[in-house]
Amino acid sequence: MAVVYRARDEFLRREVAVKVLHHQLPTETESRARLQREAQAVAKLNHDGILQVFDYSGDDAESSYIVTEFIDGQTLKQFLVGRKIPVPEVGALIVIEVGTALEHAHSVGIIHRDVKPENVMVRKDGVIKLMDFGVAQVVDLERMTVTGQILGSPAYMAPEVLDGKPLDFRSDIFSLGVMLYQMATGVLPFAGKNPHEVLKRIAEGRFADPRTVSSRVSDQLARVITRSLARNPADRYPRLGPMLDDLRGYVGDAGMSNVHEDLRQYLTAPEEYEKGLEHRLAAALVARGQHEQAAGKSARALELWNRALVLEPENQTVLAELRRLERGERLRRRMIFGIVLGVLVALGTGTFALWRRAIQTTRTETGTQVATNVSPREKYPQAPARPAIALVPPATKPPAAHKPTAPASSHVQRESKRGPSPIERPEPREDDRSALSHKDKDRDKGKEEAPQQVTLTLGPRPAKVEVWMDGKKRFDFGPAENRITVPWDGPHVLEFRNDSCCNRKEVTVGPQVYRPPGDHLYINLDPKPGRLTVELEPSRPDISILLREVGDGRQNPWRTRAQPGERIPVPFDVGDEMRKSLEIVVFLENKTLTERVNITAGESRQITIRLDE
Repeated sequence: MAVVYRARDEFLRREVAVKVLHHQLPTETESRARLQREAQAVAKLNHDGILQVFDYSGDDAESSYIVTEFIDGQTLKQFLVGRKIPVPEVGALIVIEVGTALEHAHSVGIIHRDVKPENVMVRKDGVIKLMDFGVAQVVDLERMTVTGQILGSPAYMAPEVLDGKPLDFRSDIFSLGVMLYQMATGVLPFAGKNPHEVLKRIAEGRFADPRTVSSRVSDQLARVITRSLARNPADRYPRLGPMLDDLRGYVGDAGMSNVHEDLRQYLTAPEEYEKGLEHRLAAALVARGQHEQAAGKSARALELWNRALVLEPENQTVLAELRRLERGERLRRRMIFGIVLGVLVALGTGTFALWRRAIQTTRTETGTQVATNVSPREKYPQAPARPAIALVPPATKPPAAHKPTAPASSHVQRESKRGPSPIERPEPREDDRSALSHKDKDRDKGKEEAPQQVTLTLGPRPAKVEVWMDGKKRFDFGPAENRITVPWDGPHVLEFRNDSCCNRKEVTVGPQVYRPPGDHLYINLDPKPGRLTVELEPSRPDISILLREVGDGRQNPWRTRAQPGERIPVPFDVGDEMRKSLEIVVFLENKTLTERVNITAGESRQITIRLDE
């Protein structure tokens, strides 16, 4: 398509680059006119990330050419040969820099139409330059062919190019999304054995989820990639600004708030920059997660900590935070169990008190028959001790010598002051002591012997779960099956599953491992986020949508803004109900539309709002 020469401007004494179009193209009047318009348009751009244009050959010249600044460096494609981008965050830095330059071009109405690594220069000092504006248009990208050849890189072309439809800024967003996918995973989203197979995949909009290609791609980054690669331009970002904001937030969570400086360090000294990189990113993600957790955003904190664990699987800070959350959840369950147990104990204590009072009343009545002179105040259940002497048989013990005794009333009064008489609890006989001793030994022996099996009463939330033990399904939890018998011979793994709404939960039980208090095991499964897509009819990509949670009584209900067609994750925290009610608000020029929708954890829904109703 063009040949680039290194030259010297003798008048201004500077090195320049001269790009000369192939000799087939200058003979076409339309191509010359397009080249002139593009050269004039690019000359209007003034951005550090865009290659400067110094001169144009003119439409009367025999050979059409453009004179630009000379870049002492290599293309991004050459830079990446034999080098793997260490983490997706670094790839996002590259895309942010390219996208920032592209956004400036869009602001003055320039569409690049050929964004790809070959058209990005990496200067030796770590500065990125976007080049080749408009060249693809010169060769008529809408038809894609000149003299029977496919020009450019098909893998980066937007589907509307293949459909022959008019191109706009969203076509560049698609190409930038292909670059982002490539930088994050190391492979292209649309690949094939030949260009025609690649073009077919692009036309169909089929590509692998980046999270399945690389485990280091987070949900947050995958959302940006998926939206930028939408088959329908109306489903993509309407402009580059929101896409770049999402990427800046993504790298900012990892401590890369100074995009330009971080990228400069990587491009100038990659090996040095990569030393300790994963640890630095993990530390920043952990700190950010702790900040979100303190703000009550548990789902957001867990997402950040998950990114940190991908980088450092043994990060002790994250593991400690997760254990703390787990302990908090167990404490909450134990508090609930304690409250229930307290109520049961209170009920049992009340029953025992009534029974004891009845027994004491019976004893009081017996004492009254013997001590008839006792006053009503002295008939209280604590004082019938002395008459119990009459219960000892005379033959067992000879009568004691006669001693003067005080009146019954005075004796009972003295006993009531010092508490119940020991005669109420006579010393056990030898045979009684022997029996008690055997009972104590049996009880101690029972404590020493561990049970052969333990039956646990289960309380999962949600209740609709499958119960597995040691990798085998045992039953579906329900009113008829809510207990599981566990052999108490070692550790056993209990697993609770409801893949439609929640992440699986495992608990290891066994001797010396864990036995739930009261043999009641309460489990809360972590709910998956819901996925909601809001479409507008007719399409209005320039309108933003507000989503907010309603009807839960929270002080800070969840809310977010999104673009039409965006797949919006709706977070569910541990302990939440499995269903949320959302209000969708669309702000138009002359009115506001609202609509309510319910969504459950793990559910994907699409809602269409008609703007003309």
